Amino acid sequence: MATMTLADLSLDDVASQLLDLTRGRVAQAEVYAYDTTSTPVDFEANRLKSLETKDSRGIALRVVCDGRIGLAATTRLRTTSDLDQVVADAVALAAFGAEARFELPARIDATPVDVFDPATEAITVESMVGLGQQMIDHVRAYDGDILCEAGVRRAVETTVILNSRGGHGSYKKSSYALVIGGQLIRGQDFLSIWEYDTRCGTDIDAMALARAAVEKFEIAKPIATVRTASLPVIFTPRGVASVLLSRFGVSLSGKSVLQGSSALSDKLGTAVFDPRLTITDDATVPRVPRSSPFDDEGTPTRPHTLVGNGEVRAFYYDRQTAGLAGTETTGHGYRSPESLPGPSTSVVRIAPGGTSVADLVGGVDEGLLVESMTGTFAGNVFSGDFSGNVHIGFKIEGGKVVGRVKDTMVAGNIFADMKDLGGLSDVAEWVGGGVQSPHILFRSLGVSSKT
Repeated sequence: MATMTLADLSLDDVASQLLDLTRGRVAQAEVYAYDTTSTPVDFEANRLKSLETKDSRGIALRVVCDGRIGLAATTRLRTTSDLDQVVADAVALAAFGAEARFELPARIDATPVDVFDPATEAITVESMVGLGQQMIDHVRAYDGDILCEAGVRRAVETTVILNSRGGHGSYKKSSYALVIGGQLIRGQDFLSIWEYDTRCGTDIDAMALARAAVEKFEIAKPIATVRTASLPVIFTPRGVASVLLSRFGVSLSGKSVLQGSSALSDKLGTAVFDPRLTITDDATVPRVPRSSPFDDEGTPTRPHTLVGNGEVRAFYYDRQTAGLAGTETTGHGYRSPESLPGPSTSVVRIAPGGTSVADLVGGVDEGLLVESMTGTFAGNVFSGDFSGNVHIGFKIEGGKVVGRVKDTMVAGNIFADMKDLGGLSDVAEWVGGGVQSPHILFRSLGVSSKT
């Protein structure tokens, strides 16, 4: 008879075995276990490059031993001796860990949130390959010189959390992502365009993404020059997500506030931003990949307004940071399997304003429309500074987009430049399965250009 291994057990059973091994050895123990099946289908240089299904299972143990925190993790789950080693490592490392200032939850009350779609698990690889090829064919029908890349990816993950105080929670999540884009080289001009979408279900319109990529290539082909000056700048939702939200994330983090490194540390209840600006973190939005019924410490998720009508309403905390700050966790303890939980945002939503995108652009006599930048982390994120090279951006002239800009930089500060915004669009768009934002118009930012 074959010997049963850990691979033959359910994720719940493996987590329970690991927790049992900690009894009598530590003051508190928390098991974080995951099981993931992912299938990426990737196209490169107009052709199918790879497709494979990957299965991964891992487990992490956080303990409090002699008042200090220890963490060990492994993906080697064959026999109980592997679990014994995880416990031994976590206990040994606790001697060098930080002083524990948290208590694990005695129960995990999951917030009802729909994050699993059976259709994602059921979609065939043949269908995924077909979608990728259709997107590429559409873009190349527009311009055969474009070297296309595409991806169709599905994943299903099960998460289990158990702790020594009786807390037990689990959920299953699906994610589905499409990406289409490519490069167009014309002499010394290298143009790279990408469109993508991510959801829990398969309800992504692949051809709409391909059409959007074609439209982007079309408006990006003409090159426009821009002068060095202070000019109005509109950030698209993708630009907001990639450039601005990192500054908000750092400034509103309970860890930054505790360390005194956030410029908002003493601004709670103070109007700092434009009164039209409201930012909420909400992991309860259904069918969004970054949503979840509880965070990675078992704290139920809920909507959490960080900035309301320009006023700093709240910061976000995990359990350890909240304990150090003398407050309560806000359900923002997130982690990678190999790291301790820390305060992190989940699904960030910026409320839309009252102006159409067409009117925002139409009201700019001379300025920029920025979608992405590079090198933006060069500035001081704690002070709210942002600057970088415009990767994909367009010149606005006479209320119209007239061409793509090159060799151009944009710089500003979210605290100084978001006190009086030029406007927010009336529609908020999803970006990457974790951000929903409108277009945001800055009245004046520093723009510099080599030309």
